[in-house]
Amino acid sequence: MEKKKSFFEVLLSFLKMGAISFGGGAALLPIFERELVENKKWMDKDEFNTAVAVSNISPASLPVSFCSVWNLKYSIISAFIFTLPGALIYLALLTGSSFIGEAGMKYLRYISVGLIVFILFLLFRFIKKKFRSCSKSKNKKQYLAVMVIVFLLTSGTVLRRLAAVLFGVELPVSLFSVNMMTLMVIIFFIIIFMGNFKSKLKLGVAFLFAGLYALANGKMGILQQWSIPLLIAMIALAVVSVLYDTARSRANKMERKPIVIDYKPLRILLLFILIAVVFAAGTYFISQDANVWDYSGKVITSSLTSFGGGEVYIGISEATFVQTGFISEQLYSTQVIGIANALPGPILVNIVTGIGFIYGNSSHGVGFGWLFGLLGLVMAVMVTAIGALSLYVCFDALKDSYRMRMIIQYIMPVVCGILITTAFSLLIQASLVLIGIGANAFLSIGIVFAMFLGMVFVNLKYRVNDLILLFLSGVGTVIVLGLTLQRTDFRLHSV
Repeated sequence: MEKKKSFFEVLLSFLKMGAISFGGGAALLPIFERELVENKKWMDKDEFNTAVAVSNISPASLPVSFCSVWNLKYSIISAFIFTLPGALIYLALLTGSSFIGEAGMKYLRYISVGLIVFILFLLFRFIKKKFRSCSKSKNKKQYLAVMVIVFLLTSGTVLRRLAAVLFGVELPVSLFSVNMMTLMVIIFFIIIFMGNFKSKLKLGVAFLFAGLYALANGKMGILQQWSIPLLIAMIALAVVSVLYDTARSRANKMERKPIVIDYKPLRILLLFILIAVVFAAGTYFISQDANVWDYSGKVITSSLTSFGGGEVYIGISEATFVQTGFISEQLYSTQVIGIANALPGPILVNIVTGIGFIYGNSSHGVGFGWLFGLLGLVMAVMVTAIGALSLYVCFDALKDSYRMRMIIQYIMPVVCGILITTAFSLLIQASLVLIGIGANAFLSIGIVFAMFLGMVFVNLKYRVNDLILLFLSGVGTVIVLGLTLQRTDFRLHSV
């Protein structure tokens, strides 16, 4: 049974989650489950899985999508409060960047290593729990197969980077290396096409088209020119399958529940739009700068075309803001991308906040930098909520259908496969920080792994609260790296 919640309790919970939400994207799902399902008991497992399914296929920011749909009553406050800690920290750092200097940035990089280790610990705990859960299910073989296949489909680029970091070897591009959106299209196609009436022929056709689509959208670029035709063919096959199964059900006089559409999410969506329009109009009134509308439009269009997480948005935002001359490439690389990845909160929101600050600060002064930065946050949250709430209407209307139940049932093994890839990516990211300050590749991996094992031991032995673990990981990293890494590096070079 779900516990009652108050506005103030929700505000504090999402403020706390926003403050510890390092890693971005699917890496933040363990934080949501821990707080909302296990600790607060504000959601059950089915509601959580539905919110995860919606947020995984929504454009823009996955965590903000989740915040928008987990509970419609608290949708607006959850989405904005969750993004606020990271944005405020980012704006404060940009404001004081001249005072922080290189020494301050060095310690920020040290802290980022500890925070990455903390996220690795959360991912490990989440995946272990889901693995144990699926091992008890009658579908455990299918769940494990999905998890492994998803990892193989998404890990090509990450494993190539790991080989380059450790051995300096440039491995060939993986044949089936796809982004998250392509993966979701494949998963949804297979489930919708197969439906409730299965056959070996349908299964063969499903995997044939899924494999061809993966090749067409993989990093290697095989069959790239066939990507759109294959997508159209897959949509057509899925629609035909649904119509055929519906006709078959009617012929067999199988009972079908009527589809009921709840319009409440759409009313919430309009409130998000109203907030964004009022904030943009207020920014224009205060600044008298017509670029308010240009900046808002760029945030909206770039966010709507962003599928697949923060790494994808880095390329999209560069094309949108740098190549059009909105901000310089140097500032984008050093003050936006260089800091956004090390802060809590969604990377997409952090990036547009940083871009807004840089433009406002350079055009009108620090105060306007904050104003434009917060405008970017509001626009990014609004456009993410539009996508998530629109999809939520569809999910809710079809919640009783067999296909939708299968999507929600298999979303967790899909997410776990993605998170294993994310864990490797975070390991590389932490390793590169250590390599940049003097450690060799194997030593850097060893340091991160030792810190991770230490965190697991402390948690198992003393049941330490996550916030305390986060604090210890950040502070401990500064102390250990600041005092001993240079000495270790000196000894290694002396041998």
